Amino acid sequence: MKRLLILAETLNKAFWDRVRISTEVSQVSLWLLRPIVGVYLLVISLPYFSWIGEVPNVFFYPPLLSLPNLLNGFPPAWFFFWIDILIGISIILLILGVRTKWATRALVLLLFTGFNFQFSMGKIDHTIFLLIFLSGMSFAGWGSGFALIPDKPVPKINVQRCMALLAVLLCFGMFTAGSIKAVNWIDFDPSRNGFLRWYYSSIYVKHSDLFFSGSLNALPYAWLDAFDWGGVLFELSAFVLLLAGRKFWKFWLLAACTFHLFNLLILNISFSSNFIFYLAFLDFGKYYDWIKKQFSKPIIVWISSAFLLILVYFRFAYILDIPHFNLLEFLKKDKLFMYVVLVVWASGVGIFAYSLWRDLKLAKKNYIQNK
Repeated sequence: MKRLLILAETLNKAFWDRVRISTEVSQVSLWLLRPIVGVYLLVISLPYFSWIGEVPNVFFYPPLLSLPNLLNGFPPAWFFFWIDILIGISIILLILGVRTKWATRALVLLLFTGFNFQFSMGKIDHTIFLLIFLSGMSFAGWGSGFALIPDKPVPKINVQRCMALLAVLLCFGMFTAGSIKAVNWIDFDPSRNGFLRWYYSSIYVKHSDLFFSGSLNALPYAWLDAFDWGGVLFELSAFVLLLAGRKFWKFWLLAACTFHLFNLLILNISFSSNFIFYLAFLDFGKYYDWIKKQFSKPIIVWISSAFLLILVYFRFAYILDIPHFNLLEFLKKDKLFMYVVLVVWASGVGIFAYSLWRDLKLAKKNYIQNK
């Protein structure tokens, strides 16, 4: 029994050590990531809950194990209005770096509450990764620098553990999705296709008509089995490539951005909140000194402040339904939002491809020098 415990402890340590090697980033990288995430949430991927206050209680059907199940119906409209207002304030504090740890945790709690009521109508979306990511960042010390009121510094090992845990949770989420697809999609029967169910649903149920939607109609069913196999292989390979090393993990992140870009182009599914999760595993630390120097210039501070005020106006104009310069309403009404997400995922492919290329180039250089 003692030997089994020792073996289990050894394997556990080896597993987490391997994950830390693949996912390690500097803390200053997280400092720079924080305002990027805040701006991204304000403009692209921040949910809106005020509409729930207008939904009749006849649609109230919460899951058994959920916060809304304690109630008999939806709360009044002002409840969701203030959730949206407080979410906006939390994002502003996060961008500026004002008590970031608590602002992030407040944001997670508010989003969790809003999502609970949003999912009380029978449909549950893929939003858990956003809550997991923000929760992890609140413990990783991403507010302890490059901030107006910085948090207390956290030890380097805490940053490594948070990034490792986030990677494992991300891989676990992909594994659960991939394992279900593997059972239902991998059947060696060319007359049955799991991808086609999503494909036809996007066209005839959701009436998606952007980009390359509907472009695969002429392909034989047998050819489309490649999409079933490709999707399952991608989702089940996350753990393997995470443990294989840093370059393999970056390759999987590049594949993830490519996968989501393909989903957007063919199925018109955005998965926009996943982008910031993937971005966290790139190390921006080498740019910190240069960026800090730029923000010591008054002109940069003024431009950044004006830019932030404009974004804040856009967000609150959307919440308060102000008709003038309501950019977010304009983006969603005319489907321009999907084009913005297209730029995001295309940029993600480029960023991760460039980062992986640099790593491979450096590895080749070191190999030649040590030969």
